[in-house]
Order: sequence, then structure tokens, then C-alpha cells
Amino acid sequence: MERNEQTDKKNDFLFVLFSPPLEGSGEAHIRLNRPTKHNSITPELLQELDEILDQIASTPEIKTVVLSGNGPSFCAGADLNWFASSIEKSHEQNETEYKLLANALQKLYELPQITIAAVSGNILGGGNGLMAACDLVLADESSVFSFSEINLGIIPATILPFVAQRIPMQKAKEWIFSGKHFSAGEALQAGLIDRITPDLEQGISGVLKELADKPSGALRSGKALINKIYSGEITVRDGSHTAGVLAGLLQTGEARERINSFLKNRISRQREA
Repeated sequence: MERNEQTDKKNDFLFVLFSPPLEGSGEAHIRLNRPTKHNSITPELLQELDEILDQIASTPEIKTVVLSGNGPSFCAGADLNWFASSIEKSHEQNETEYKLLANALQKLYELPQITIAAVSGNILGGGNGLMAACDLVLADESSVFSFSEINLGIIPATILPFVAQRIPMQKAKEWIFSGKHFSAGEALQAGLIDRITPDLEQGISGVLKELADKPSGALRSGKALINKIYSGEITVRDGSHTAGVLAGLLQTGEARERINSFLKNRISRQREA
């Protein structure tokens, strides 16, 4: 994804580049930045991502966040050297390090802003987790996916709760047990991604345009409520909560202005008829 290089240079990050919104745009961009390693995940990369996500969460001016990767691949999963080094560490040390990924995924999933993953090339292992933690996923038509951990004698344990939000259980079993590669078309059919595009840049621009005129408060409330409902936190027995969400939004300036505008336009059309 092309961005203003000068904007990127204002941030003291090496493995993850962060572009805050240009004035008035509300669009922030995160780019994984280990292109020669296909943006494979390391503890250092996760620490930088964690810091960036904290910064975004506390910036109300940001409305949408695009997550992409520099180079030919979005993310080829965990760096194998990181896995190899685990042999020399205790169970507690390894658990602490891999919790870095779990924490980053949770923060990405719970960001109040709308998150959009733009993926291409190889999306392997943990790369699927980063992608699945986003609200929307656009993939280049030539993208290749795999949960290849089984071939190393492990499983994608840390990312599985986020992947499971997107795909059926039987498809998860098929892909995780086999470790096979699958196409963007197969990923779309299973729900792992949301759209396939021949031009990723144009595809992302299209989604951002769709969201540009939508009120930020409604987007944030909608995302939070959807996540709570599909996680089971909110059920059909929680009518007081859902009614309260709607009542709260109706009191906002955004909603009042849009409802009044809609009614005025309808009266105007009726008079012209």
C-alpha cells in the first residue's frame, strides 16, 4: 500500500510502520515491515505493533485502520528462528513470549476503529491470525493461504480463537490438520476473507470510500455490539443492554442531524410529487 514516506518517518518503529491520518481523512495505516523475511513475526515486531495499537485506540480522530505488509507477502507467520530458539527456553519463558502475539491479536480485534486487512502473496500461520482479527479482509486474487504449523509438530493455538470467529469448525479442522495451501477463492468461500480484488490498492480505496461518510459513533457502537453478540457476551436475554445502546446513539449529535436531514428531504420530495 502506497503511503506518504515522510509521514512514516515520524514514527520510531523499525518492524512496523505507522502512518497516522492525513488531516481530516480519519484513515490510519499500519504496515508490517520485514519484507525480505515476508514479514514473519518476531517478538520485536509484536512489541512495536502493540505500542501502535495502544496509540490508535486512544486517538478518537482515527476512524479506519488499514493493516498491510511491505514486500511480496502480507505475513508468512512466525519467524522460524523464533520457534527454534524456544528449545533453549523454559515453558514459562516461551509462554510469556507467545502471549505477545495473543495480546496483539486481542488489541487488534478490540480496537474501537474499523480495521481492514489488505493481504497478498503468502499468508501463513500467524498471518492468518492478524488478518482474522480485523473487521474486513481484502485479498489479492493471487494470494495463497495456509495453516502450516502442523508440519512443524505444533498447532496455530494462539490465533485459533480469532480464526474461529470467521470459519466453520469443519473447515478449521480440514485446513489445520492437513496444513495444505489454499487459494483466495477457497478462503472467500469459507469466510476467512471478505473480498477478492485484482487491484488491492483500488479495492481498499473503495472500502474506505464506503465508510467515509458513515458516522464514527455508529460504526464504533456497531462493531462493539457485534463482537459482544457473536462472542456470546450479549444474548437475546439482554434487551435492556441493546435498547440502551440504541437510546444512547439517538441522543448523539450525529444521529439527530442525520435523522432531521432525512425527514426534511422526505418532506421536500413529497411536496414536489
